[in-house]
Amino acid sequence: MINLMVANANRKNSRYTLEKITTLLNAQIENSLQCNWETSQIYVLANFDYTFLDVSTINISGLPDICLTGSKMFGLKWYVENDKTKDIVWSHDLDAWQNAPFEEPEIKDIGIARYSNDKFNGGSVFWKLPSSADIIQRITQILVDEKAAKEEPTLNKILKSEFKKRITVIDNTFNVGCSGYVVRLSRSEKPLKVCHFHPYNRIAWETHALDRNQVNEIGVTVRLERLLRKYYPELATQLDMTDEDKQLKRDKFKGYIQ
Repeated sequence: MINLMVANANRKNSRYTLEKITTLLNAQIENSLQCNWETSQIYVLANFDYTFLDVSTINISGLPDICLTGSKMFGLKWYVENDKTKDIVWSHDLDAWQNAPFEEPEIKDIGIARYSNDKFNGGSVFWKLPSSADIIQRITQILVDEKAAKEEPTLNKILKSEFKKRITVIDNTFNVGCSGYVVRLSRSEKPLKVCHFHPYNRIAWETHALDRNQVNEIGVTVRLERLLRKYYPELATQLDMTDEDKQLKRDKFKGYIQ
């Protein structure tokens, strides 16, 4: 299996400065090594040169200026065109953190999890290569033709229609983010395999690591928390919530956890 990340340092990307990107990469690479990946299995495709713990970026061209969230798709396209390895590729966002070691899930051509509703989440996806190469080509072509600003609308449209029979909906454990967190947590195998959140987002961190939703369950493992605190020492150690906030959370999610 291949662990594929794409880092698009783009002046239009106000969310991620180059400093934030390299901090994310440092944490992601060390986290991957702790989760038993070999350096040869970790691919970081980027538009800049960088090395950390013997993992270097492959500096590629063709990363989009408009569809920044679609950078993973264009990274996959480059991988298909430049590496003929038959393998499963786990492509994920830089803020999708492997929480525990895992084996590749059994999939058809693509394995993808949903949000708390029926919408596919493109932030952590398994691609079987080379059989999914035509799907990757189709999605990237549409993103270019339509000058799409975001990846997921196209991903959902394509995967739910012409390629529907080639998709495996995988357990939420492979992508538990912040939206609909309680629902996704309750549907997931434990321990969670992938926790998806921005470390510098206070509410996101509290949701995953400090039980902000008051469900008496912490998603983030002790190991991952320790690693993230190394790179983000300002992470909260206790909730920053009023009693009213807590009650609203309990009322909103009452009944979701069985």
